[in-house]
Amino acid sequence: MSDSRRRAYQLGGVLLCTVVVVIVIVAVLSSSSPAPLVPGRPVPGEHTVISSLQGIPQSGIALGSERAPVTLVEFGDLQCPYCAIFAKQVLPRIVSRFVRQGRVRILFRNLDGLGKDSVRAAQMAAALGKQNRLWQFVELAYRNQGDENSGYVTDDFLRAISQVIPGVDVGLALRELHSSAVSAQIAQAMSLAHQFKLKVTPSFLLFKTGATPRTFTPSSLESGAFIAPLEKLVASVGGTEATRIQARS
Repeated sequence: MSDSRRRAYQLGGVLLCTVVVVIVIVAVLSSSSPAPLVPGRPVPGEHTVISSLQGIPQSGIALGSERAPVTLVEFGDLQCPYCAIFAKQVLPRIVSRFVRQGRVRILFRNLDGLGKDSVRAAQMAAALGKQNRLWQFVELAYRNQGDENSGYVTDDFLRAISQVIPGVDVGLALRELHSSAVSAQIAQAMSLAHQFKLKVTPSFLLFKTGATPRTFTPSSLESGAFIAPLEKLVASVGGTEATRIQARS
């Protein structure tokens, strides 16, 4: 995938973009920032996200059956506009075609180096992961992404999204934003990104479940760049085993 299609990201929180690229991105995004979210009111994308994930098992940062033969790991920042493109245009197809069928499990590793809004959003995602509701929050956060470092991730933003997710204890999540468990989850994501020398978001690992994780660099942020490699890896597990795993999921 070319750098023009990905969010340049340095793990110390310093962007690798040139000044010109930053200016262009800000100019493009500033014209499409959504209206502030208000607790108790509808959240754009809520019905699509909730229905697309309904019935799929979640455990912390993981979405999908733990017996799935293939694992995909996404490293993303909730302020990253290219991560939002992946979330809206590619992930729904992966979920419906692979995750819901028990063929692939996805892990979300949340990086928070783009600024304070990244940090607060990552903290809330991790806190909701303790309630097995991380994925709904992440996908709704991407669909309601504001201007970078504009301060859009307010208490109202966090409450508004969390309140529309079935089964969430919003108060508990807010109290756990600065807990050791939340900090540890985010620190672990950063450590893994360093380990695999990942410099941009979104970045991915793709591997047979239980095998050594390997980096995966799709050719673009289009669904075809993910579907074919996923199909190939799932098939390599063996038709009979993959079918059996799917039937149990």
